[in-house]
Amino acid sequence: MTMPRLITLLLLVTEHASGILFKPCLKPRLLRPPCAPRFGRNRCRRRRRRMFRPPPNPLPLYFGVMGAPVYGRDILPFLGGLIDFEALEPRSSPNEYLAAPLDAAPLFNDTAKRIVAPTYPISAEELRTSFENALAKRQPFSGDFWAKPVQEDSDAFAARFVYVERTPLFRFPDVINAQFLDSGNGTSTLILHSASVYGQSDLGKNRERVEDLLKRIADLPANMTATAVSV
Repeated sequence: MTMPRLITLLLLVTEHASGILFKPCLKPRLLRPPCAPRFGRNRCRRRRRRMFRPPPNPLPLYFGVMGAPVYGRDILPFLGGLIDFEALEPRSSPNEYLAAPLDAAPLFNDTAKRIVAPTYPISAEELRTSFENALAKRQPFSGDFWAKPVQEDSDAFAARFVYVERTPLFRFPDVINAQFLDSGNGTSTLILHSASVYGQSDLGKNRERVEDLLKRIADLPANMTATAVSV
């Protein structure tokens, strides 16, 4: 056998062997059987699992957003923060409520979302302690942790504090602004504003919170009983 014929024969054998071992798929992907033998069973099972992969669970993302430590800190305007009660005006939505003395928050003229705050025969600092105790008792667990202010602004005349309380089920954050005022003769009062961060309507939740906190503060020992101011 001459050399050219031998080379031609070797090329033919090589091409035939490569066609058996590395045969290209000439069919389009959509026309292939879903589990061709060359893929193997394990690879076919993996392909089926990828085809029917369930969507991701949105609950961790939801509760992560609701529980994020960004509310009440003046990071963004809609996330809540310290309120200047002298310039506070009512929202167009009903998702807020205010308790304040008659001469406080003069621009907040929506009587449907406002009540008169009581006067207490204790100092402003003692009133703050009673308020935080009342706020802690509203929490189902770790009340002392959630009753700590997330922001504060104290001066010689008044003290403003920001708290965040979340609804029990859906964990919606509501921002609470409280200012404790000395009224003279060993008495004090407060300005208390509760507002929702999300939603148009709060279903009366902020009003219920303000009234419940005032009632809890009023349930003090006998030497710290509150005297309510007439509305």
